[in-house]
Amino acid sequence: MIKDRIENIYRYTLNEGLEDFKNFLKSSKEIDLTKILSPLRAIPLNYKTGKFNLTKFENHQKHIDIHYIIKGQEKIGLTPVSDLIANMDYDVENDYQLFDGKVNENIILKEGEFLLLFPGEAHVTSGDCGDSSSEVNKIVFKVPLLKV
Repeated sequence: MIKDRIENIYRYTLNEGLEDFKNFLKSSKEIDLTKILSPLRAIPLNYKTGKFNLTKFENHQKHIDIHYIIKGQEKIGLTPVSDLIANMDYDVENDYQLFDGKVNENIILKEGEFLLLFPGEAHVTSGDCGDSSSEVNKIVFKVPLLKV
């Protein structure tokens, strides 16, 4: 797991997929999802935070998730997959599996910050940060572990 401000992503070196992501960010001042090139994928999300759904821990095997908050803030719960119980078979085509369990650690992700999650770092998102909910506008980028 890596949490930082999006402008600091250039400090990190991991693999060709992350380098592709950094090149995508450099291509313009504003994130233009029409310019994203395969094998990178981007999922724009807009929602209101609430209580965690503890049956929706998500894990990936072939991709790194980069959660980037454009507006708002949210709490993200993290738990190692080994501490969770699978509630579905692994979906190979969409690279995800859902789990039941408890949150081991909470991370607050704020506007302008990203959270990079590796396989095995199961996560549940859209949690309230305190007593009130927040409108969140974020993008989840799917970065392949291996270049395809």
